[in-house]
Amino acid sequence: MSNRQKYAIRVRGFTVVEVLIAISIAALFVISIVQIYIFQTRLSSATFAYNTADLLAYNNLRTYSYGRAPTWFECVYVSGSPQPQTLLNSSVDVNLIPSPVTQTVVATAPYGCGGASPGIGYPIRVVSTVTYGSNAKVVAHATYSSY
Repeated sequence: MSNRQKYAIRVRGFTVVEVLIAISIAALFVISIVQIYIFQTRLSSATFAYNTADLLAYNNLRTYSYGRAPTWFECVYVSGSPQPQTLLNSSVDVNLIPSPVTQTVVATAPYGCGGASPGIGYPIRVVSTVTYGSNAKVVAHATYSSY
């Protein structure tokens, strides 16, 4: 046996460089997972706010146009054309939607106000709009009712 073999010390384990590389790779994985979680949370809350505003707009539309004659609509002509009628224009505080939240419902008679009795004349267009958030996201629903 040589001197060299006699005094050789066998060290087992990882070097400092290997440990630092492993920690760096693990940190990158953790950071990416946290970023994905944050993105998913924001996306989920944005989708929830949109769906809530969508339901509010749809319910406002159903209030005025739900398969019955629009007795709430009064056709007013100015300079030969029918004017839009604002049925609802208000600010509302909804806990699930970023404020400010405004809701409007506007009815128009785009083809005029013909017909002898309600339900027989030209259609009335009803548009329900909900605007929410500081960057003014808009959700709208529209339908026609016979006048």
